[in-house]
Amino acid sequence: MDNFQVAVEICQSIIGRKTNVTDEEINNAIRQVKKICANVDTEKLKNDLLSMYSIQIDTFQILEGKERREPWLKDFKANKKSNWAFWLRYTSYLEKQKKFAPSIIMQLDNLTDKILDKLFNPQRPDIQINKKGLVVGQVQSGKTANYTGLICKAADSGFNLIIILAGIHNNLRSQTQTRLDEGFLGFDTQFERVYANNQKNKIGVGLIPGFSTAIANSITTSAEKGDFTKKAAQTLGINFNTPQPLLLVVKKNVAVLKRLHIWLQTQTINNKIADKALLIIDDEADNASINTNKRENNLDPTKINENIRKIISLFNRSAYVGYTATPFANIFIPQDEEDLFPRDFIINIPAPTNYIGPEKVFGTSIIPNNIDDDLLPIVSPINDYEFFVPQGHKKDDAKPTFNDIPESLKTAIKSFIITCAIRIARGQETKHNSMLIHVSRFQTWQNHIKELVEKLFHYYKSEIEANDTSTMAEFQQLLEVDTPQYKSFKTVTTEILSSRLYDIDNCLMIHSWEEIKPLLYKAVQKIEVKSINGSSGDSLTYYEYEKTGISVIAIGGDKLSRGLTLEGLSISYFLRASKMYDTLLQMGRWFGYRPGYVDLCRLYTSTELNEWFRHITIASEELKEEFNYLAESGGTPENYALKVRTHPGCLQITSLAKMRYTQQIDVSWAGRLIETYQLPMDRGKKKKNLIATDYLLANLGNYEQKNNNYLWRNISPEIICDYFTKFNVADNLKKVNLDLICTYIRDLIKEKELTSWSVVLMNKSKTTARHKFSNGIEVGCFDRNRADDTDKNTYYIRKNHIVGNQQDEFIDLEDTLLKDALKRTEQYKKDKGQIWDKDYPAPEIVRQEFRPHTTPLLLIYPLNPVCANVKDLQGNIIADTITFNPEDEPFIGFVISFPNSKSRIAISYRVNQVAEFAETEDMFDATNDNIYDEQ
Repeated sequence: MDNFQVAVEICQSIIGRKTNVTDEEINNAIRQVKKICANVDTEKLKNDLLSMYSIQIDTFQILEGKERREPWLKDFKANKKSNWAFWLRYTSYLEKQKKFAPSIIMQLDNLTDKILDKLFNPQRPDIQINKKGLVVGQVQSGKTANYTGLICKAADSGFNLIIILAGIHNNLRSQTQTRLDEGFLGFDTQFERVYANNQKNKIGVGLIPGFSTAIANSITTSAEKGDFTKKAAQTLGINFNTPQPLLLVVKKNVAVLKRLHIWLQTQTINNKIADKALLIIDDEADNASINTNKRENNLDPTKINENIRKIISLFNRSAYVGYTATPFANIFIPQDEEDLFPRDFIINIPAPTNYIGPEKVFGTSIIPNNIDDDLLPIVSPINDYEFFVPQGHKKDDAKPTFNDIPESLKTAIKSFIITCAIRIARGQETKHNSMLIHVSRFQTWQNHIKELVEKLFHYYKSEIEANDTSTMAEFQQLLEVDTPQYKSFKTVTTEILSSRLYDIDNCLMIHSWEEIKPLLYKAVQKIEVKSINGSSGDSLTYYEYEKTGISVIAIGGDKLSRGLTLEGLSISYFLRASKMYDTLLQMGRWFGYRPGYVDLCRLYTSTELNEWFRHITIASEELKEEFNYLAESGGTPENYALKVRTHPGCLQITSLAKMRYTQQIDVSWAGRLIETYQLPMDRGKKKKNLIATDYLLANLGNYEQKNNNYLWRNISPEIICDYFTKFNVADNLKKVNLDLICTYIRDLIKEKELTSWSVVLMNKSKTTARHKFSNGIEVGCFDRNRADDTDKNTYYIRKNHIVGNQQDEFIDLEDTLLKDALKRTEQYKKDKGQIWDKDYPAPEIVRQEFRPHTTPLLLIYPLNPVCANVKDLQGNIIADTITFNPEDEPFIGFVISFPNSKSRIAISYRVNQVAEFAETEDMFDATNDNIYDEQ
């Protein structure tokens, strides 16, 4: 360990494991360290400590089934039935070697206790029990570290057979085993590698002294082909009945699971295993584990699902815990005893403040004016790739040539080289660097593109080695000069440092060309180009270069689209299309943690994919809000399943095959805010929307003025539905289906709900952009900037919100009602350990609990047409005017605030089968890839 790391550990020991640390406590620790480590860089030391101790994380939320709940852990701990050696060793490893923030370790301790307590006491052989739960985290947010902690506590408490279901590919299974070698076992399971290199067998937690009782055995290894086989189990000579925990990390592959089931059957007595407490961790639980066969046709479950069930059925005592970032398919599992529906609990883990998630990249917070709407300026929309990888290309189509490589890909590769050099300048020379190129699902294309990229990279490498003037000028421009299409590295770093996102990482700095130029040579020497699929023979070997670091340009498809971590990922070139939100979200390997280099990250992707990712995040955020609300009100997993099934965005989230048992989909808008944040740019449709709005307002009768706006009360729902049928939203805005919304309104009218609407025409006072309606009312238009990286035919409002002020939703409600709602909001936040510092209530609470069932609200916003006039990637003006012209007419956007419903009415309809076919094609490709992987 070098002098600096010694200094960090001493400071950690002095400060202790705290979640709130003052500046003086850090300064005091540094002063004491200076007496021991005199030459340490105190500025860097303080920045590292500030980064570590400033990370915060919200509390997690739980939905749990009540009927089988039997708490046991507190009594177990009180009677000292374990010394918790695995767990204490693991937390020491996280703190000292992995540099986890104290707040993260403390939350992990609380979370793993909660999960363990919702399972069962494994030291009770007298019970027969089968528990099932689900843990939901974000993509690349540290779920492996999380379930490793659970495994450690499970082993300490007496679970003595632990099976990890680790993806469908060998490389992901191998990566997962390696991490468990480091975090749980403490030794390298690839004994041949250890002996061949004359290395010590201990790694990770095994290097921490004082935990001699933390002993476990593994039947599988971290080798690429180290999956379970009967021969391997027999060769190891491990006694199945040993009291020490046995670990197996296996692929979700039919042949592997069959072998495992048969081997376990040989260990049964009277067809049961009674002396083992089984814990199954299902990593990426929504992938391959779900039964997608049609139940109504009496088809057997899909084979992977069937074999998981068979393995569980062999044990008297078992616990199944799924982990995923996209839980939607799991919610659609039938709620019967045999299948894998998480009937006992669902836990939602928030990400810590230093996590880079979809909302920070694509800006889709569902709360208007949310602080997270400050975007990281790292997305670069591209449109020059059509000759390189045509959309909808087939496996045997003619492949591109070297001359077809688009400028955007050249820029991406040069950006990666610069990133590697900057990280050297920042003292991260021994850290891994990765670039992702994901443009085709076909292996033959991936291997061919690897050859082209390798040729291009070696051209840049040779030019850098020769110090070629023109090539060096290209790199300097990328570093320091903005172009119409790309921001320079200098500009992006400056924007982050000057925004509220600065708190994500306070170790960023701006670099000059004179500083970076000499480091380009060193950077390119470590870069390799690899094609990561079942036929290429290439593999990611981060572990073997742990001490020196490796830089990789990884080209792939399915193998890079789920679970697999690309260490130090900075540059992503992503064109692969999937219509399924869960599939697409999982492909976003660029989410995660980027300590010291978040400003260097870039995502080059199509305008269409950029829009889809915005949709994903909106749908995901809405379901999280639904989850949190249910958790606060004592909901259960079954309640959440019902909510997801009635959510207007649910069909955008996962494939029809995974919703097999809910083909007749029910959708409800109860308690929701609906916004037309995507409007057609077409002049004809824009004009029709304005005419329809003018006609509506002219026929509403008398109004009252409220806060300078115009309010009509007691409006008939038929008038509202007539307006909706004439209004056009953008084609991509699937969740705002006005025909279905009208059907929903008419059904609730029969229940004496939604019968008396409030309509408000919003008015912006201080603006020159104004419009006069035929009823004589003149209003100012609102500025809602159009995202400049979206489809040219769509006015996609930048923050995905037409509502500018949360209090707009309360304009028709009485002050006494709002005072009660504010008290309820303050109590709600207090119960969550938060403070509500606003003088108005939370809108979602008003909709859910206080807005009258009879009185929905329609807010109409005239929108300044200038805000839709942005340039496309070629610099052309999309709309006709760039300054406001009084003769130009506004866009019309509207918002519906629906109250909660006393009824359970939802709109039933069948889904377009095209979605299923697209997903099936992806599944076939994944299956073929897996065939190549099989031993």
